[in-house]
Amino acid sequence: MNIINLIQQKYGDTCQLCSPIDEKQFDEAQKVIPNELLSILQVSDGIEELMTYPDANDRKPFVIGSIVYSFDEIKSETKSFFDLYGDEGTVFAGNGAGGYFVLKPDGTIYLYEYLDEDGEYYAASLSDYFAKF
Repeated sequence: MNIINLIQQKYGDTCQLCSPIDEKQFDEAQKVIPNELLSILQVSDGIEELMTYPDANDRKPFVIGSIVYSFDEIKSETKSFFDLYGDEGTVFAGNGAGGYFVLKPDGTIYLYEYLDEDGEYYAASLSDYFAKF
């Protein structure tokens, strides 16, 4: 099962796919984004989490955060992560409290929070991460 299907099963109607990255972005992304993450961006340039609240937005769902960052956010957050920690990896999501979920070069997932210099192991792969969390 691919990662987007895992996310859609987990979040149901509370997730929204975006337009895929364009050809120019794809050429750039191929150079800096791991293949497993790139395959998501080819289908959806980020995946947004939605919420419906009875007294807001005429009860229509609205975006409250990112499940997977867009390509531009990935680049920006990965640079911030590197500047802060000096460590390798690609930031693909945040924890909502300023932490970075990082896809390491070996495919494992770590959470880096400001108080934790080494990161906390989270999952063996993106698939494992989305299946568990």
